[in-house]
Amino acid sequence: MRVRLLWILLAISVVANVFFAIGVGYTRYREADDPVDRITGQLNLTSAQRQGLLALREAIAARREAMSAPGGGLREAMLAEIGKPTFDRERVAALVADWSAQRGTYFVDVAQDLHGYVATLTPEQRDKFLALARDRMFLRRLLRGRR
Repeated sequence: MRVRLLWILLAISVVANVFFAIGVGYTRYREADDPVDRITGQLNLTSAQRQGLLALREAIAARREAMSAPGGGLREAMLAEIGKPTFDRERVAALVADWSAQRGTYFVDVAQDLHGYVATLTPEQRDKFLALARDRMFLRRLLRGRR
């Protein structure tokens, strides 16, 4: 009975290790799958259009980094307000309004940059791109790139 139990435990261990290895391999495969390469193939982009997409990605990343630069973060300011002996509702509302305005400007700028890029595509490419963009995560994956 003990020998049989040991063989069963060994089999379970081997199966678990195989599934773990498959999971690690799949994760690495997905990380290596660059959205720009995928879109280049799906839309049959020219090298100039591909370079434009890479430049768009870099410009948006620079905007995102500038927006979340340390020192002016909402989180730090909110925690400072929460830590004060009295709550200043107007100050917190002003912080949130400022943050909202910055985010709004960021999204308008991203939309403008995206519009400029989409204008370089052929009508067929544009239609395919916009159809893909209907997926909520498409632009996030495309514009953020690999993490």
